[in-house]
Amino acid sequence: MTTPVESPWWAELFEGEEAHAYRGMGGAARRPLGRKPAVLVIDVVRAFTGTEGQSLSEAVADFPTSCGPAAWTAMPHLKRVIDLAAGHGWPLIYTVAEIGAAGRYGGTVKGDGGAMGSPMDKPGAQDIPKEIAPPQGALVMPKPKASAFFGTSLTAYLLRRSVDSLIVTGSTTSGCVRATVTDGHSHGFPVFVVEDACFDRARLSHGVNLYEMNAKYADVLTAHALARLAADGAGGE
Repeated sequence: MTTPVESPWWAELFEGEEAHAYRGMGGAARRPLGRKPAVLVIDVVRAFTGTEGQSLSEAVADFPTSCGPAAWTAMPHLKRVIDLAAGHGWPLIYTVAEIGAAGRYGGTVKGDGGAMGSPMDKPGAQDIPKEIAPPQGALVMPKPKASAFFGTSLTAYLLRRSVDSLIVTGSTTSGCVRATVTDGHSHGFPVFVVEDACFDRARLSHGVNLYEMNAKYADVLTAHALARLAADGAGGE
């Protein structure tokens, strides 16, 4: 007897006609992972994580961009995905903000104040937590805007390594993650978002964006489901 699969919590955010309208878009169909996926760890730096043990209010007092406890809830799942990438030889790319980009190109969000600077330029803002320190061979790539594709060499890097799908993690779900997912889809890559390895400062925003990315641009799955796919031979040479 097969145990029924429970719907993720974010799948219940829309009801009635609204849910029916999303289902009619055809986004429920699942795609295979691909034989050469790459893992993107988007902006998991102190500016977005704050310090472990801080409340959200305490975290944003240090860095207004911080997501506080949600970041640290996601950290073990992020580590699991990073370990999967390292163990399977998948390309692994971490993004961080390009220092001084707000002055040169304008901020990633309107609150950056354009040429006045960005919270990303504060001391310590770009520190990657030791829990998910980049392993040997990982690429750490600065980016000037929200999407990992905008103004970077990411597309060339992926094509050079014959990548055929993207696994996206990091922060924030509603911001840089979604921008990267949209651009990844637009560049023709099947995109997979690991829901428990992404985070945002508001649970509602996190959930709505997972829902909409799953409906339009990506397949959303858990770190456990990704590990199961890898164990079954997906993402292998």
